[in-house]
Amino acid sequence: MSLEVIKKYNISAKKSLGQNFLVDENIIWEISGIIDIMWSDIIEVGPGYGVLTEKLLEKSPRSLCLVELDRDMISILEERFSGHFSSTFSSGRWEQVTDLQIIHSDILEYSPGFQKYSVIANIPYYITSPILRHFLYALDHTPESMVILMQKDVGDRILEKHKNKSSVLSLIVQKKCRVSEKILVPKESFIPQPKIESSVLFFETHSDFRDVDDESFLKFIKTGFSEPRKKLIKSLIKGGYEKQRILEFFGKNNLSENTRWEDLNVKMWCQLLEKLS
Repeated sequence: MSLEVIKKYNISAKKSLGQNFLVDENIIWEISGIIDIMWSDIIEVGPGYGVLTEKLLEKSPRSLCLVELDRDMISILEERFSGHFSSTFSSGRWEQVTDLQIIHSDILEYSPGFQKYSVIANIPYYITSPILRHFLYALDHTPESMVILMQKDVGDRILEKHKNKSSVLSLIVQKKCRVSEKILVPKESFIPQPKIESSVLFFETHSDFRDVDDESFLKFIKTGFSEPRKKLIKSLIKGGYEKQRILEFFGKNNLSENTRWEDLNVKMWCQLLEKLS
């Protein structure tokens, strides 16, 4: 079906938008089944020509908002899914059709119109971090969950797979979400084929660190990772933090003087920020 749609509309990927179209029907179906779609409010980011949209509509969400930056895709989406814009009358009764919205917008400028919702997205590398920051920190209401297809190396950073070391991206995400890897997606599943593999991550938001101010947290980790090779204790003292409080934190958490910023998990980062504030 995916290849048929590409051929019908003469679709070609735009390198400027980092487009790689997922055409593996099995993977598409798996993605659509990660979260409970029925009667939920869903935002699909970058739907393209709607290959995943089809599967989502089959699962009867209450509403499905498609946010697409590529203007050429908007007309395709409108043509393909025009029958889903209203309820229909059939066999003597009204049948509810998903409230479908197609919005031509940069996702970083979009704000959802509802409080409880989930996000499903296939996003290019260069915008992964900004999109995560947008949904987790910039909006009044964060999503309850997100299913995001991204390049595997980015997913590995979020999951801290490299020697269990933290990064700015992993900490930003883990302050707000519990994350797990659901699907590995080979290069051959896309047109055009990317240079590396992808993975699908599931993000479930939590409130474990809600008492830690978001703005202060973001500023703190940015400061910390500005000199990642320096020892943590020296960076903190250089940053003007009280030496006695630093030593107390190190002693309580059994940290050596060789500890670096990347050695702390999100819980310890939050505890350290509270200790030094």
